[in-house]
Amino acid sequence: MANEILLKSRTTITAQASGALTAGEDPNSGTYTGGAATVIDNTYDAGTENSLGADYLQLELDVTTAPTTAGGAEVWYRGSEDGTNYTKWKYSHTVGDDIATTADRYDAGLFFLSYQYTELKVKAVDYGYTATLYATPKLHEAQ
Repeated sequence: MANEILLKSRTTITAQASGALTAGEDPNSGTYTGGAATVIDNTYDAGTENSLGADYLQLELDVTTAPTTAGGAEVWYRGSEDGTNYTKWKYSHTVGDDIATTADRYDAGLFFLSYQYTELKVKAVDYGYTATLYATPKLHEAQ
């Protein structure tokens, strides 16, 4: 019987805790007020890892308090190979849908893991809102 290469999902991580996002503030601004980021630990060494060698993350943005006017969202990241020395925050991508004026959950795209340790944050564009960012680690596994 031939092996199959299947797409496996690991346990979903709260990548950024719920927090009020102020429009236009990116994580490098010094005034960023969004929720705390969880370290995505992609090692496999019986430590604090939570993504365990995943290839990428499937992101979901859960908007609990919507903006009064539709706005946008960007995903930002910073990375580290040793878990201590992180890069500056950098823009990754824009969420494909406008953030509407009612609370909803959005597909926030894919994020490919290139560092051993990664943190993600959301930048509100045009108008502020309250949201949580979830990340589901994905990897291919032979069965």
